[in-house]
Amino acid sequence: MTLSNVEDRVVGGVGFRVVDRLTDPEGDANADWLGVTEDCVLWMDGAAPVNAGRTRSDYPSDAAWLVRRFVDHFLVNVGPAWRTRELVIDIQGRLAVEYEALDSADDVVRTDLPFACFGAARLIDDTLEITSAGDCVLLYETDEGKLASFGHSAVSSLEQQAVVALRETKVRTRASHGEALQATIPHILDNQAQRNRRFGYDVVEPIADLAIDLERVLMPARPGRRMLAMSDGFYRAVDTYHLFTDEQLFEAAFDSGLSDILARLRDAEANDPEASAHPRLKLQDDATAVAFVVEAG
Repeated sequence: MTLSNVEDRVVGGVGFRVVDRLTDPEGDANADWLGVTEDCVLWMDGAAPVNAGRTRSDYPSDAAWLVRRFVDHFLVNVGPAWRTRELVIDIQGRLAVEYEALDSADDVVRTDLPFACFGAARLIDDTLEITSAGDCVLLYETDEGKLASFGHSAVSSLEQQAVVALRETKVRTRASHGEALQATIPHILDNQAQRNRRFGYDVVEPIADLAIDLERVLMPARPGRRMLAMSDGFYRAVDTYHLFTDEQLFEAAFDSGLSDILARLRDAEANDPEASAHPRLKLQDDATAVAFVVEAG
């Protein structure tokens, strides 16, 4: 489960040390992705529009292509010269060109664009910057030693509305999960149409000059500060299956490791194959997480 070939390096006065990381399932079908440098940790959760049709990329979904290419561009270019929001906007423009070039045959109908939630932690001199767009979650220790959560988005509330509609369809029609999900598609499409719109929610898309807004917080880059970043699929261990509280999840990530948490999450999914005990849209979601800490050089 653990990603490989990423070195944990420290530069200057402080740097990130990755304690544990995972992305599941492994392989090209996963639309979550992670990236790490000595002063940046980046996590993403990709999504493709419902019934988007064929893909333009060589990946099973264009969302999987999007997160990988975005992380590649971000990690190559991130540095003091770039503000995070401006870098995100610049990369979206680059990916717009790449995406258009993936399939230029005249007889191919362009599919709807993939999109992705985004989160990043950067060390800039003696400052820790955290940014987010969409429903990725970050738990971190405050200066007072308490646990705080960063990342708030309309994505979560809109999805819960779709889940309520799904449950109502099941109760009313006694349909299977798959049948009820099909009936909920118009609701899901309406939710997806709210992305990057006023009063909607911001996500990354391969569109040039798309000036998305990022949530942002700055704090001292205090050595010893621990952080746990994750996609919403991994955070289901808290908000869907109620296997952990935030505090329990955080401590488990650093004590027993992310794989143990993932195993319990997958068991909960398998034991609820019709989403009866734990209402949700996807019966199983991609799960990605990274536990890391600020360390002195």
